[in-house]
Amino acid sequence: MAEDPERQHEIDNYLKALRESRESESRLKELRFELKDLTQRYDQSEQGLQALQSVGQIIGEVLKQLDEERCKSHV
Repeated sequence: MAEDPERQHEIDNYLKALRESRESESRLKELRFELKDLTQRYDQSEQGLQALQSVGQIIGEVLKQLDEERCKSHV
């Protein structure tokens, strides 16, 4: 018994769409992992910048005190 060519065409289209859907899901999964990694790296960078800013503020305050003491000793 020969299969209907139209039916076979529809089955082929369905299988093609199914493959494309699975490929899209796989790519989406990869992109989500990449996003997660990039988000973690961004958060680490932000924490590093905040720590650097805090250290900079402390150094600035120490230098300010040293300048004030040096100015007093010159007077």
